[in-house]
Amino acid sequence: MKMVAQVHPAEFVVFGGLMVINLGVGLYFAMRKTHLDAGTEEVFLGSRSLGAIPLSLSVLATMVTAIGIVGFTTHFYVYGLHLIWGSITALVVVPFIAKVVIPVIYNLKVTSVFQVRG
Repeated sequence: MKMVAQVHPAEFVVFGGLMVINLGVGLYFAMRKTHLDAGTEEVFLGSRSLGAIPLSLSVLATMVTAIGIVGFTTHFYVYGLHLIWGSITALVVVPFIAKVVIPVIYNLKVTSVFQVRG
């Protein structure tokens, strides 16, 4: 017996709802004309006033995508858990970066690490 994948109508409703919400948010900020003169520092760095929690959630949302979740799950299933060493390494490296690298770059008032040699 051959199995055929089918998409449930509720999935279309959820997908359509998400697209409408995203479109609404995009149109709202496109029509709002209060920050047309926003510079690089305001756009990329949140005027250097963005807290650690919103910044970390932004980075997390950037890195944790649906494709990544499906891709890593499939990779673990097919090839094993050898990529878990990257997570273990991150537990060691992230505190070092947070305490040493980030304060140096922040105090230099640069937007990117590529500007350090500048």
